[in-house]
Amino acid sequence: MTTTTEDGRTARAERTREKVVAAVLELLDGGDVRPTAERIAERAGVSERTVFQHFADRESLFEAVGDAQAERVLPTLEVIPADLPLAERIERFTKQRARLLERLSGVRRGALLMEPESSAVAEGLAMARRLKAAEVQRVFAAEIAARPELRAPLIAATAWTAWEALRSHQGLGRRDARDAMRVTLERLLG
Repeated sequence: MTTTTEDGRTARAERTREKVVAAVLELLDGGDVRPTAERIAERAGVSERTVFQHFADRESLFEAVGDAQAERVLPTLEVIPADLPLAERIERFTKQRARLLERLSGVRRGALLMEPESSAVAEGLAMARRLKAAEVQRVFAAEIAARPELRAPLIAATAWTAWEALRSHQGLGRRDARDAMRVTLERLLG
């Protein structure tokens, strides 16, 4: 009987943790870039005290949110073969990168605000930046090998900060922002 009770408690605790993490992601996706414990608890349908019972501190909550964010976006990515013709690589890469960056935007805005004060967020962002740069390097390896000076501008042109400038600062729609990224890559690589 004790094992069943403990298993039930463990399952409820895990569901509550998942609800809290989902609430943070929903708030960030909705534009609340600095969600408070009160708003997180309200969105999750739990008390503030419950939030703090399941996450010892902000860092552990941020780590869980980062893990959940990775789980949300990784399945949407496909490996773009580096041996495809350049035009096809550019097209597939920009479609995928635009989809990814659009999906990340709400969480990324909040993460950038938290980065200076959270080692978990800073580490997560650093890893994401490295992974995105590595994907640029892999997909356009032949072109970068021939012209190494292209690496930095290619990474910059396909970074979330460039996407944010296109979408928010210039007010472009998704398709127009994606097309701007594609044109930039074509000009750099052409």
